[in-house]
Amino acid sequence: MPMQFLPFLIVIALGMPLARPASSEPQRPALPGQGRILFAAARGDNGAFDIFSADLAGERAANLTADPYPDRSPSWSPDANHVVFASRRGDNWDLYVMRADGSDLRRLTNHPAYDGEPSWSPDGRRVAFTSMRDGNPEIYTLDLIGGDARRITSHPAADAQPTWSPDGRLIAFTSWRDGNQEIYIADAESGAVINLTNHPAPDHSPAWSPDGGRIAFISDRDGGGNLHIRDLITGEELRAGPDNLGLRDPAWTPGGGLMAVAPWALGGRRFFSRQGVALFSPGMPGGTFVVASLHGYADPSWSNRAVTPLLPDERWLEGRSFDATAPPVDVASLPRGMVALGDVRAGGIPALAAAVKPSFDALRRDVIEASGYDFLGQLSEASRAVDFQNGTSSFTSWHKAGRAFDTRWDYRVNGQQILYISPEWRAGRLFWRLYLRTSRQDGSMGEPLTAPVFDVQNRRLLPPPAGYFVDFTALAAAHGWNRIAAQERDTFDWRTQLLALEYWHFERRDGLSWYQAMRLVHDDQTLERIFTIERVLEAGARPQFFPFLGLPWAQLPPPVAGPISLPMGRRQ
Repeated sequence: MPMQFLPFLIVIALGMPLARPASSEPQRPALPGQGRILFAAARGDNGAFDIFSADLAGERAANLTADPYPDRSPSWSPDANHVVFASRRGDNWDLYVMRADGSDLRRLTNHPAYDGEPSWSPDGRRVAFTSMRDGNPEIYTLDLIGGDARRITSHPAADAQPTWSPDGRLIAFTSWRDGNQEIYIADAESGAVINLTNHPAPDHSPAWSPDGGRIAFISDRDGGGNLHIRDLITGEELRAGPDNLGLRDPAWTPGGGLMAVAPWALGGRRFFSRQGVALFSPGMPGGTFVVASLHGYADPSWSNRAVTPLLPDERWLEGRSFDATAPPVDVASLPRGMVALGDVRAGGIPALAAAVKPSFDALRRDVIEASGYDFLGQLSEASRAVDFQNGTSSFTSWHKAGRAFDTRWDYRVNGQQILYISPEWRAGRLFWRLYLRTSRQDGSMGEPLTAPVFDVQNRRLLPPPAGYFVDFTALAAAHGWNRIAAQERDTFDWRTQLLALEYWHFERRDGLSWYQAMRLVHDDQTLERIFTIERVLEAGARPQFFPFLGLPWAQLPPPVAGPISLPMGRRQ
C-alpha cells in the first residue's frame, strides 16, 4: 500500500482523526539534566532484574526494588510520582505499583496467568498490559479506580508490547496475527486494529512519540536490531542510532529524542555482553550512554517531572561502571585439574575443570527448579582431549580447558518439543537465545515467549509458540556461562552449515586467557609440545587472535583505556 494513504487508512479503520495532539496540561521543558530515566537491569545482588532510576548525568542509579524477584517493564505515571511494573513475586507474574522512591508497594493484579508489560495511560486512569489469562498473549487495560480488566485484542496469535498514544485513544502493539511480527494500532475503546508496518522482516517494540505523530520501533528489515521511526502523517521513515548492533526497547525523550538499550565498546573494542541505555537523535547514527555496565538492561523510559528519590546509600550504584581493566585473576588460588560430571551423560570427555564444576552443578539445579526439566542431565559434549583436531572446531577450543559444554541440539520430552532457539543480533554478529518450555503451564513457571523462534531444519523464522518458557541463556549467564556467536567464516558459515550455528555452546572464562585456563588442567610440557606457532597456524587458527589466547610466544596487546562508546555500524 502506498505510504501516502497510511493516514487515511488509520482514520477510516479506527474512526478517529489522526493529528499531533497538544497536551491538555502544561509540560515543563525537557532541559538537559532534568528529570530521570527509569529502567530494569540485572544489577541486583542476586543477578535478578530490579527497577532503577537515574538522572540524565548518569552518575548514580537508584535501586527502587532491591529484592530477589525478577522485576521488569517499569512505566512512569503521568505525574512521575508512581511506577507500575511487572514482577514474578509469589511464583506468578502480576502488575505492581509503587511510589517513585520504591515505597508503598501495592499489587494491582492477582491472576494465575501471566500479566506483564504494563504501560500507564496519559490520563493516569488506566494501565495497558499483556496477559495470558485467556490462553494466549492479548492486550488488556486495567481501570486503576474500579480494578476492572478489559480485553482490547482477541486473536489466536500473540499480541504484546502495548504503548499508548499521547491522547490515550490508541494503543500500538506487536502482533503475529499475519504470520509475521508487525506493529499494529488498536482503538482503545472499540478494539479495531490496523497493520502499521506490513513488512516481511520482524518489526516489534513500538514507542509512541510525545507529539503523537510518530512511532519508533525495532526492525530487522535492513540488518539486525535497527531503530526505525515512522511518521504517521507523511508515512516517511527515518533511522536513529548505529546500524546492526541489536538495539532493543526504544522509548522517546520528552523533547523528541530517543532512548534504547544498546551494546557498548571500550576503547574501540566490542564487548557484546555489555549493555546500557543510550540516547539517540532521529536521522543521526551516533549515540550517548546515560547508564551502562556489564549487566543486562531493558525497558527505559524518561519523565522530565521525576525527582531524585531519597534512599539509603546502599541502594545507590554507579550509573556508568566501565573500568578499563579488570582486576587480575589470582590463578594460584583456583583449583587445578578436571572433575568428572558424575551422573551427567556427555560426549567427549565427561568432565569439567574443577574451578567451574560447582557453577555447572548450580546451573543444573536452577534449570530443574525453573523449568521442571533436567536439561543439563545430558550434554552433546563436555571436555576434549588436549590434542583434538578436526575441520570444523577450533584447535584452541575452551572445551580442552574444561570450561565449555554443548547442550543437546534438540530436546523433547514424551514427544513434545521443549527446547526453542531465537536469534539475536549483537554488533553485527548473530547470537542465539535458548528457551525451555516449562513442565507446568499454569503460569507458576516461566513467562510467555514473544520473540520469533528459528526452525533449524528449514532455516526459517516462526512465530513464538504459545505457553510459558524459561530463558536458559539468562540462567546460564547468571552462573558465568556465556554463549558465543554463530560462525561466519568463508568456509564455515551458519547460513549453509548446521555445525556453524553454535547455539548449543556455552563457556566460562572468568577473566583468564585460554592458555592460563589450559595450564590449570594440563602440564606445561604437554602444552609446549602441542601448541607451537607452527602447529597452531597449521590447524587454521587466525593470527589476529593469538595475543588474546595468552600463548607464551604471542605478544600481549596493550591495556585498553578510554570511555565507553557505541560501536559504529555502516548505514545501509
